[in-house]
Amino acid sequence: MLSRYINIPIFLIALSIGIFAVYITVPEKRNIYVFPTHENVEIMQYKDKADNCFQYKETEVDCPTNEKEITQVKPQY
Repeated sequence: MLSRYINIPIFLIALSIGIFAVYITVPEKRNIYVFPTHENVEIMQYKDKADNCFQYKETEVDCPTNEKEITQVKPQY
């Protein structure tokens, strides 16, 4: 009964062409890196390369007066 209305080989060919067209036109996945700031530290959760989720806690500290005691830590992707 269904074969009276739908030609099965033509349907399968059209379906495979449609799936292939969707596969090649999907946009590339973009990674967006978000670093913690004092505005987003409470609302953001982060995931590391081992799929562990974590959240930062903000604590205010006094800066040392000697500039040699201040270290800069570069972001690690």
